[in-house]
Amino acid sequence: MSDLTSRERINIALNHIEPDKFPIDFGCLHSSLHINAHRNLMKFFGLEGPEAKIQDILQQVVFPDSRILEKFQSDVVGVYSKPPSNWELSIDPVKDEFLDEWGTTYTRPKGGYFYDIKIPAMKDFTLEDLKNYKLPDPTDEARFRGLRKEILDLYNNSDKAILLYSPVWGFWESLWQLRGFEQAYIDIAANKDFVSYYWDKMLWWNISFWEKILKEVGDIIDVVGISDDLGSQRGPMFNPEFYRSMLKPKHKKLVDAIKRNTKAKVYLHSCGSVAWAIKDFIECGIDILNPVQVSASDMDSKKLKKEFGKDIVFWGGGCDPEILLRGSKKEIEEEVKRRIDDLSPNGGFVFASIHSIQANTPPENIATMFQTAINSRKY
Repeated sequence: MSDLTSRERINIALNHIEPDKFPIDFGCLHSSLHINAHRNLMKFFGLEGPEAKIQDILQQVVFPDSRILEKFQSDVVGVYSKPPSNWELSIDPVKDEFLDEWGTTYTRPKGGYFYDIKIPAMKDFTLEDLKNYKLPDPTDEARFRGLRKEILDLYNNSDKAILLYSPVWGFWESLWQLRGFEQAYIDIAANKDFVSYYWDKMLWWNISFWEKILKEVGDIIDVVGISDDLGSQRGPMFNPEFYRSMLKPKHKKLVDAIKRNTKAKVYLHSCGSVAWAIKDFIECGIDILNPVQVSASDMDSKKLKKEFGKDIVFWGGGCDPEILLRGSKKEIEEEVKRRIDDLSPNGGFVFASIHSIQANTPPENIATMFQTAINSRKY
């Protein structure tokens, strides 16, 4: 098998077949890098050009320079819907704060790398308040205007696979985003009616959005990206039985709705220790797991591949972030080769960083990670 396009390579790998070489993702949302790391990487390669465009405002992750994408042989490009007609990003230059379309206020501390939640939109909501709250319109035409033409241009003028991301966080993620982390935990323990009603509303929002956008572009994308961070470094974010009884049915209904409208594979971003939930993800119809956080508890890459590799694609797992941040060249090379050896056999693997590369990661370490992967690509 030779001379495959990036799109062909990705789709073969996503069907658990070994292509000519395993695919690489560098530059999509969960596999990109902080703007500071990008600046340093540009200097490292002696490249000049305009400041990279921000891809995710909260994490300050960018769309990397096209020359670096080519150096790292990325096979994928990430795309998004547009902002709604009644909201636009406006950052207060003095306070370094902004209000999102859901009503949550975010702020960046002086000298900070990221934006943090300052005032959750639903912090003090009662169930009655929630029932009266009008969610942003998921089918606002402004979200989709010109999108088919833009994606069609990518499809026709590039050989890259196309990953279309959700514009909202997942069910659990958005609950704590709108309620605050502490209150969200109180809710799942003692306010389940609120959680259930909120997740029903979010299911409606997500299905409405995906049905609309996939009618526009479902035939020209390869992967649909959704997220829900369900793992900490040590284990589940909450009782797995709570997930299975209350959240898993929502995931299944959402994935079913997506798959009714496109042949694209469904990619779930779920950080941390999620080995306990992978069987559930598969039962929900999820095709791809990202970021494969190998440093978390129970996330041994060899074991995961053996247990679940026939049924789910591992997208990520490229290098333990701590080794990428502080390791020697040799340590990074050994780590990358180990993960490739564990995860690449029989397809079902896309090499990528484990989540976005952080602001202070040395550029030579980033280059070593990807060069090691490139040198090891062929099956």
